[in-house]
Amino acid sequence: MGDDKPCRSSEAVPLIGSGKPSRRHQSLCVSVALIALLIVTITIAISSFTPSNDPLDPDVRDRIRREWDIELHQHQQEVLKRIDTKNRWRLEDDDRIHLREQWRTEVEEHKRDMEETRRREEQEKTILREKWSREVEEHEREVAKRRKHEEEERLRLNMFWTDLASHTCTTYATREYTARLVNVPSYYNRRVEACMATSVMIHGTEYTPKWCEDHGPNNVIGHWEIDQHEPDCASFWVWYKDFGCISPGSGQRRIEHYLDNIPSGGDWKEFCATTPASFRGMHFMGAEFCFTKNGATWGHWVIDDESCK
Repeated sequence: MGDDKPCRSSEAVPLIGSGKPSRRHQSLCVSVALIALLIVTITIAISSFTPSNDPLDPDVRDRIRREWDIELHQHQQEVLKRIDTKNRWRLEDDDRIHLREQWRTEVEEHKRDMEETRRREEQEKTILREKWSREVEEHEREVAKRRKHEEEERLRLNMFWTDLASHTCTTYATREYTARLVNVPSYYNRRVEACMATSVMIHGTEYTPKWCEDHGPNNVIGHWEIDQHEPDCASFWVWYKDFGCISPGSGQRRIEHYLDNIPSGGDWKEFCATTPASFRGMHFMGAEFCFTKNGATWGHWVIDDESCK
């Protein structure tokens, strides 16, 4: 094309020309030939190294057969793994089923053991209750029998009280009394029991002794503490004093009372602690704290008070 000359002469060009081809023309022809040779070489090389996919080619069939063998082996391995996994799962399921059965059996045995234990305990408790009931009934019969015998013997011996005397007040509205039991035979060895069972008339009411002292057949002393109809023993509170809140925010208030009419010879602490008091809608069996000041007895209380908060 253009001014370039072809690499080979035209048929119109005489075989014997007028002159030789130019050097540029010769180089171009050589380059084209080398490029063509290189393309052919590369094509041949690629064809030789690229595996054929023609199924009729024995090499291709062998290659495909080997690939199938590999895939088959891998498939068989996967199948074996799945079979092994299923076997392990089945064994684990069997173990769990066996374990559940074992637990169920143990639970049932435990329940049976507990029921048997409870049954035995209830049976033992029933036996013990029956035994205790029989022992209590027998004891009560023996006590009643003994008391009846003692009462008959005491009545037969005609024991009675003499020398009944009143003494000092012992506590709030309570006075002590004593008396001596007489007509007690010297051979009688149940003098204290006879003393405790023999009543005496005080203020129109019969009372049995609170305790007895045995100083011999004709010197059995009974002691009474009578808390009825004893006005001379009844102390009382006067001069109510409200000292207000103990401290700001304490929630407590301090109250004091003066104790009056303490019996002569009476213990001021005892009467202060046992004389009832009522104030601010509350009732107390005695003072919380007692003290004396200038010969007077005072009771002290600390009470809860919402107005002191």
